[in-house]
Amino acid sequence: MRKFLLPLLISLVTFSTQAADEPGACLTPGTDYLAMEFNAFDQTMKQGWREVADREGCELAAADLIRTYYTEHSDLSEGRLGLLRWHEGQMRAEAAQYEQAVALFHQTYRDPENDSFGWNYYVTATIAFIEKDKERLLEAREQLAAVEKPSSLNMTDANGNPVEMRWPPNLHIVDNFVACFGKTYLEAYSTQCE
Repeated sequence: MRKFLLPLLISLVTFSTQAADEPGACLTPGTDYLAMEFNAFDQTMKQGWREVADREGCELAAADLIRTYYTEHSDLSEGRLGLLRWHEGQMRAEAAQYEQAVALFHQTYRDPENDSFGWNYYVTATIAFIEKDKERLLEAREQLAAVEKPSSLNMTDANGNPVEMRWPPNLHIVDNFVACFGKTYLEAYSTQCE
């Protein structure tokens, strides 16, 4: 009986690993991801690439889907293209494709004159974490922490209701990069380190 179960278990493990590696296994049949408008594809939880990324082992399928989406949609603004490249980079970093992730992250830097939220410091901190450069990570963290909240900033939801926002944005993620230094991007981004 044991001789039968072992090959069966091995074949089931092999099948489940292969399924996640095959892009089609990660996509919902009948869903036309490329026909989705930008907000549905990129900004809505449980839809678009995020739905794919939520499936275990489907980070690369999500990254490839994002790349295909922005390649097929040549009418995207620079801002939206930057967001998609960032999200593709995150998926590649979660899958430990660090070189590709860093290259994508570099493409998301903004003109410093249009960076009142400290985005560039967040990008630098993320790259420093991946490249295991603690000094640069700590420097970027301090620069991000020093970003002053614009007095004219009034965040609201779609109905015009005020929305509280952590300030500066992404500092909590960078703090976790510091606490998780030496761990993988996936560990640092998805768990709280002490």
